[in-house]
Amino acid sequence: MINSLTIKKVASYDDTGVTIEDLKKVNFFFGFNGSGKSTIAKYIYNLSLEVNQRADNFDFCTQVGYNIANHHILTFDERFTEDNFINNENLKGVFSLDEANEIIDSQISEEDAKINIFLERIRERAALINRLSTDQTAKQTELLNHCWSKRATFMAFTKLSLPHGGSKPNHLSEIRNKLRTPLTTIPTIQQLKDSYDLLYEKELKNIQTTIDVRLYQNLRKLEVQLQNLLQEVIVGNEDVNIANIINQLNARNWVETGIQFLSTTNEICPFCQENTITESLREQFEKLFDQSYKEKIDQLKSFERDYTSLSDALLSNILNIQNVFNPNNLISNIYLSLQKSFTENKKIITEKIENSNERKSITFLNQHKENLSSALKKIKENNTNYSDLDNNKKALISNIWIFIGSECKDKIAKFDKRVIQCSRVKSVAEESISNLRNNVLLSRQNIEILRTQTVNTQTAVNNINTILKNAGFDGFEIAEKDIINNISQYYLKRSTPEENNAIFKSLSEGEKNFISFLYFHQLCTGTDDIQTNGSKKKIIVIDDPVSSLDSQALFVVSTLIHNLIARKGNITAEKQLFKNDNITQVIILTHNLYFYKEVSFDRRPVCTDYWHYKVSKINNKSEIKGQRHKIIQDDYSLLWNTIKDLKENLPENTSLNIVIANSMRRIIESYVNFIGYGKDSWSSLYNVDENEPTYYIKCAFISIINDESHKTSALDGVYYQKIINEQPQILFDVFKEIFRTIGKEHYEMMLDEQLN
Repeated sequence: MINSLTIKKVASYDDTGVTIEDLKKVNFFFGFNGSGKSTIAKYIYNLSLEVNQRADNFDFCTQVGYNIANHHILTFDERFTEDNFINNENLKGVFSLDEANEIIDSQISEEDAKINIFLERIRERAALINRLSTDQTAKQTELLNHCWSKRATFMAFTKLSLPHGGSKPNHLSEIRNKLRTPLTTIPTIQQLKDSYDLLYEKELKNIQTTIDVRLYQNLRKLEVQLQNLLQEVIVGNEDVNIANIINQLNARNWVETGIQFLSTTNEICPFCQENTITESLREQFEKLFDQSYKEKIDQLKSFERDYTSLSDALLSNILNIQNVFNPNNLISNIYLSLQKSFTENKKIITEKIENSNERKSITFLNQHKENLSSALKKIKENNTNYSDLDNNKKALISNIWIFIGSECKDKIAKFDKRVIQCSRVKSVAEESISNLRNNVLLSRQNIEILRTQTVNTQTAVNNINTILKNAGFDGFEIAEKDIINNISQYYLKRSTPEENNAIFKSLSEGEKNFISFLYFHQLCTGTDDIQTNGSKKKIIVIDDPVSSLDSQALFVVSTLIHNLIARKGNITAEKQLFKNDNITQVIILTHNLYFYKEVSFDRRPVCTDYWHYKVSKINNKSEIKGQRHKIIQDDYSLLWNTIKDLKENLPENTSLNIVIANSMRRIIESYVNFIGYGKDSWSSLYNVDENEPTYYIKCAFISIINDESHKTSALDGVYYQKIINEQPQILFDVFKEIFRTIGKEHYEMMLDEQLN
């Protein structure tokens, strides 16, 4: 059943809304037109619709307790009349449960109980599967996002288009493909960056100029020869007299240069320009710089020329490479380093020639071998990359996927392990659901077999037609037109021959509402859709059922509703249960005060689990208040309350007798006029002795019942005087005796007192 309702942001219910807590099995709502009653009924009806058919103005309303799988909502309102009598040519089939089927009904209940257990287990397992699926979807999304985030590492690779840029699933599939092969060598980010710069940022071209290995080898050979000569101390004939002084002055080169300016006949010194060059001195010079000395000096000069030529050629070779290829200034750095080394070596050779007796050493070219080899390697790599550019780009992308795979493999492995575990649990749950569904199918087949034995729609038809006849609606009956799927279809048929199309439209509003409610009553006691609603508990909502009804029909409707809310028994536990086990809750809403009083008459044997609510609208805002007892008190109720209070606090003197008597007579008059009294009002005096003192008092009360009755009118003054002088208890006793005859149950309800 519905345990609570929150009506919010609809009609006269504001953003705060109204929450009705702790709804009972029977709930009486009273409120004047426009107060917000029908909004409650419409919201409950809205719950019974398919999701795609529900009105969106109830989106902010909520409820607790209603379950469409277990409950079937039946709502009586204007819409019900339109749907069932005006908009449809035929009445819907009616299925009733009569006393003859009590045993089979019990068996159906047992099967229903089994189905409920099976369905609950199915829901539990389905919920588990849904939770696992939802969790797996969330984990899948988390994994996709995690793997996708690794692409951000390569956002700087603007000229590289990594595949699957528009699909996270395809991105993950590519990673999985890479992880199928063990990752042995994982590139670093720097390595990938270098490859990208080389293949995309730099303009690769084929380098046709390379380091001349022949020049390198020739220089290396020359360096060996040159180094040997540089290490040799080269001197002339030391036996010459002038050798000692020349060596002391370290002027050998100076002297040797000056000799070149001497002519064979000239005796003038090229330095001092004096005639100091004698034949003897000339002979000493020639002996000092003998042939061996000259040959070695000439060899040094020859080496110097060759070294200069080869080193310049190698530098030129390096410079040519630098002009077309210089990664990270590698070639230019080699050029500068070689240039510096060659310059220093040339200087050392010159110094050796000038000071041949000194040992000298040069820097060998093999000290630059590593850099030169690196340059050769870079040139080779460049040319290889140039010749295989497309494959290298593919290799770079492959290495990027390998890197991303290494970053994601642990997360993927954890996810895959969870998928396997969830799959096993799902498999067990699905197998269990399959078995349970077979059990549900078997139980439903059993129910269908049982229902074929209990269907008796004629009982319901007879009930409705009997009620119509007894209520004075002559000339109408409900007739069976056809049977579809073992469900009878009916239409309204007049007793006199005439066209039967749209007969219901010829009825008065009161007749329409009355017949509509009679049909609704049959739906409440039976069902119009066995396949869908046969096993569901009914929640019955009745919204103003007595509109346009006369008093006779009003009491019939009240009686039928009392039948719906009749209690199971009279022991304490059964008083709060419905006699009809198929009904779980009844909600009654009305603006008719007399109907409200009658339908909520708690002295009848109705379910005692009830509550009263008053719906009111203040400042265009609906409010709802509830309590155990009736909320509405009219003048008539106040008269009864006055009698009840005086009876509970009975005065000892007769000073209030006139008040008591007048209140009692007004009650009798209102009650008789309201119910259209049909009994003999004087029957309450049949067994009273005329000599009994209370006889005249009773006559005084009863004389008011019928204006045309003047049996005792001539003595009314005497009766009033008699009343004034009687003890108050006598008045209460007479009042009780009158209602014992004209309205025992009403008396008991209003005074909450049992008549013995």
